[in-house]
Amino acid sequence: MTKQRTQIAVLTLPFVGNFRTTEWMDLGLCRDSAPEIFFPSDGGGVEKARKICCRCEVKDLCLEYAIVEEIEHGVWGGTSERERRRIKKRRRDGAA
Repeated sequence: MTKQRTQIAVLTLPFVGNFRTTEWMDLGLCRDSAPEIFFPSDGGGVEKARKICCRCEVKDLCLEYAIVEEIEHGVWGGTSERERRRIKKRRRDGAA
């Protein structure tokens, strides 16, 4: 199977066949943390996740993945659901 790349925003996410690979997830610092940190039931829990994300080498890929895949819940790439919606809106407004 050959890998091809597609340009999404500024980052390049790898593809294998028709499926976007998620190999980068194995490098995320979140893999060693409790899932509840990244899916907090209260807004205050987001800060715990951000402290982990800010040190993560795949933070940008994580954020881009959540935006492209339209993941609405949880902290991805150090951003909350609301922040990702704002990013998407800015991108749409900028592309118009």
